[in-house]
Amino acid sequence: MPRLVIKKPVGAEVDLPLVEPSYSLGRAADNHVVLEGSLISRHHGVVRREGDAFVICDLGSHNGIFVNGQRVEQALLRDRDEIRIGNHVLHYYEEEVPTTGTVETVTVEEDYEHVVGQLTIVARPAARETEDAALLRQMQKERRTLALLCDLSRALSTVYSLEEVASKAIQILLETTQAERGAVFLLQDDGQTLQPHTVCERVGPSKPAAQVAISSTVARRILSERKGIITADAGEDPRFAHGESVVLRGLRSIACAPLVGKGGNLGILYLENNRSIGAFTHDDLELLCAVASQVGLSVENAKFFEALRRSNEELEQKVEQRTRELRQAEMKLYQSEKMASLSRLVAGVAHEINNPLGALKANLEVVLVMAARLATGEGRAEKEAKMVEQLLRIGQESVAACTRIMGVVRSLRSFARLDESEFKMANVNDGLAATVQLLDPGVRKRIEVGLSLGEVPSIPCYPALLNEAFMNLLSNSCQAIPQGGKVSIATRREGDDILISFHDTGVGIAREHLPKIFEPGFTTKSRGVGVGLGLPIAFSVIKEHHGSIEVDSEPGQGATFTIRLPIAMERAALPAGS
Repeated sequence: MPRLVIKKPVGAEVDLPLVEPSYSLGRAADNHVVLEGSLISRHHGVVRREGDAFVICDLGSHNGIFVNGQRVEQALLRDRDEIRIGNHVLHYYEEEVPTTGTVETVTVEEDYEHVVGQLTIVARPAARETEDAALLRQMQKERRTLALLCDLSRALSTVYSLEEVASKAIQILLETTQAERGAVFLLQDDGQTLQPHTVCERVGPSKPAAQVAISSTVARRILSERKGIITADAGEDPRFAHGESVVLRGLRSIACAPLVGKGGNLGILYLENNRSIGAFTHDDLELLCAVASQVGLSVENAKFFEALRRSNEELEQKVEQRTRELRQAEMKLYQSEKMASLSRLVAGVAHEINNPLGALKANLEVVLVMAARLATGEGRAEKEAKMVEQLLRIGQESVAACTRIMGVVRSLRSFARLDESEFKMANVNDGLAATVQLLDPGVRKRIEVGLSLGEVPSIPCYPALLNEAFMNLLSNSCQAIPQGGKVSIATRREGDDILISFHDTGVGIAREHLPKIFEPGFTTKSRGVGVGLGLPIAFSVIKEHHGSIEVDSEPGQGATFTIRLPIAMERAALPAGS
């Protein structure tokens, strides 16, 4: 005949022949097989006959049913299958239970439960058959309470967040008492205000915003005296009947205990049942106080871990901030060295070119004067007259070339602002004109650069730095145009600001790249075309002048960079050494 052999954590094995069509399993007293323990649901599962075999089904329990180590919802039982329900082990046999050749195995968890069960038994004299039944029931309650506390201790040792600690404790209390709802109230920083941190009901956890409150009278007494309190009917209890929350919410059965840590009061562990009077017993209060003592330490540990987590996040943020500052300092150093190198180069070029170029131009002008006199003389042969005319034309072209070279040198000096390295008043239109003139001639052949410079006043600035920012933006716009196209530069005044816009007809910027274009090192150009510092340098220069730079772009529609610079700005507001 099929049978179940039930091995409980404490006590002898139970041999149950399966003669009925079904057997219910669970913690409630109305089950065919009553299994005790906090891991057992009230109606945990059922074993029922199907034909000549038996199947086991899970009735939606919290901790499940395991057959041969696998959690199942429903399983067909075979000979010698091992079934685990909470701390209980059941063996299914299709024939008689073997009496020899078996080796009993006890897992660490079962052995631990056995020790827990024996703690209460050792503390009292062994019960004799003649002892009062009430004493035996009391011993069973104490053993069950101790087992629940051990379950809670193991559970809390594996969680570190306040939500998990509070939810686990309340769930255990809801399973072992008649409470409808449980809550953990935590003291705020002022040490007086209590706020519901976690609220759980029998149907599951709810948010702290759920309608739950604790009487201020109850809270003050619990926290001041550090005692647990139960009341059969709060509305009739003279200690709490005058409380506003008690009257408004129609509170009845209440059980509360303080949460105490090493540093003092932490909050209150709260249970309520508003459907029945006298739902909680003194045994429930003892269990609540015991749970609260463990939860208090766990809450304190959870707060420590939370503080540690916040400290780690703050440290990571500081590291990121310092890294950004280091990158900005590195970029400024690169910018400073670049401008210094450019200034030295321009100074050498200007000196080496201007002096001989000035002498060459002066000599050519003298030659032109002499050639003009020869060309106007009379009595010359026709051939000689033509040669003089050619000489005059060549001289004029040479003078024009010298004038152009000298203009380029002046533009280069103006761009580098060798004589204007100090903070001073300057007009951005002059800097833009010099920047455009220095653009690579090869680029100007395929790209049209249009200037629409409005009437704008001079502003206090570092002209050399602004010119470098303009050149970086202009170069970026030209590089965005693969073939022919146009770059339009415009300036205008808007209130107390000057607006400078660079618009190109290039390929545009992808949306995912827009937040990164001003980051040092970011570039979408191929190797050798850019290193990702042009736009970050321009951004840094504009920011140091208390301005802003914005970009508007769509893929295939070009891009527009808009610079906004204040007309009035104090030099003291700029960083030292800018």
